[in-house]
Amino acid sequence: MKLRAVILAATVSAFAIPAFAAPVATVNGTPIDNSEVQAIMSMSPALAKEPNAHEQVVQNLVNMEVLSQYATSHNLGQSADVKERLAMAKRQILADAAVDQYVQQHPIPESDIQAAYNKFVAAMGKKEYEVRHILVKTKAEADKILAELKAGKKFSTLAEKDSIDKASAAHGGELGWIVPGMVVPPFAQAIETAPIDKPVGPVQTQFGYHIIEVQATRALTPPPLSAMKSRIKAQLSQQEAAKFVSHLRSQAKIDITK
Repeated sequence: MKLRAVILAATVSAFAIPAFAAPVATVNGTPIDNSEVQAIMSMSPALAKEPNAHEQVVQNLVNMEVLSQYATSHNLGQSADVKERLAMAKRQILADAAVDQYVQQHPIPESDIQAAYNKFVAAMGKKEYEVRHILVKTKAEADKILAELKAGKKFSTLAEKDSIDKASAAHGGELGWIVPGMVVPPFAQAIETAPIDKPVGPVQTQFGYHIIEVQATRALTPPPLSAMKSRIKAQLSQQEAAKFVSHLRSQAKIDITK
């Protein structure tokens, strides 16, 4: 089923893959071109690594062509259901083509990539913090836990017993190493100002009330631009595509029936 899904996805988008003009098979005189095989292989690197992957793809394309010819000869394409599905597939292919063309014609400037990287680095800050916490629903619960900690009870024991963050509670409240820019502001501010090995709180966020303990800090070295460039470029391209869609919608007369 997974291979079939890959083949279907790659077949409808094969127009975007450079052609490798050479038939790999024919079915009742209809050629199956190597470009289709390459499209599928390029969309699934994991599939491409499998033994006999090329032969698998060819055989599945043959199966698809055999079934397609059967459907055509039995007029299955005339049913309302199939027509609707074909129309939806056509709409999706054309929509993808429009986005692909827009992105190709509006490449992301290097300066925008650099600016996005700089923003990412600034958000990361210069330190990361090894943190554990206990999360509860009310301030009264948090105050009680803080008092118990001051009285000498173990943080990990209380986390396991009382924290509603069950994922970290199972590990004594441990969250591992955290970058402040990647968490909600009240939590980030707390870990940046907390003394080492001294519980602080209660800290309120949208998740509840936290008792937080910073166990250690270390200097943070951001990944180089070269390691992030492709990801940043893809994200910026997605943002530009979204703006393109919004622009088209603003120019269209759209009536949505409620």
